[in-house]
Amino acid sequence: MAGDEAVAGTGDWSECASELAPPDTRDLILQRARDLFARQGYRGTSVRQLTSGLNLTPAALYYHFTGKEDVLAGVLASMERDGETIIARMGDLERTPEALREVLDRFFDLLARDIVAFRLVADDVDVQQSAVGQRLRAQARDLFVWLTGPSSEVEDRIRAAGAVGTVRLSLEQSGVDPDVHRDAIVGRALRIMTD
Repeated sequence: MAGDEAVAGTGDWSECASELAPPDTRDLILQRARDLFARQGYRGTSVRQLTSGLNLTPAALYYHFTGKEDVLAGVLASMERDGETIIARMGDLERTPEALREVLDRFFDLLARDIVAFRLVADDVDVQQSAVGQRLRAQARDLFVWLTGPSSEVEDRIRAAGAVGTVRLSLEQSGVDPDVHRDAIVGRALRIMTD
């Protein structure tokens, strides 16, 4: 019977302890930075502001990060990793309707996970000029080039822009639940691409 309890998923102590442990200082700084960057912009947020609401000194931030740009890179790290995964996968695909659907699905997932972080990159010039912003913008260009295909026809660029815009702008609308509206949004973007 004791073996059955272990198999039933009671979990070990370390698993339970990690669920109860408070977020670490690095994660708290990243959460605060994400919120402040979204509200005040990257340039409008100081290191002091990043730490003041957490009862930390600015020196404490430098224990975890090399500076404010490193904090920004931390805020955008998962988006960058997800983007790299999409770009790598696109390299394995031919531009078929099924492949278009897969890439648009992955793009939707990237944005749905953190549309606020995406907006930072899309709308904040200071973020765009940062090292991580440059890398993310390069990923966006690679996605656009893949969606456009080998053609340089303006109609193909318009289709790609329309598909990307449909996903982004749909997710930015209040009341849009990504889980509920996923098929409608990705389906519409795919129809734009295959029109």
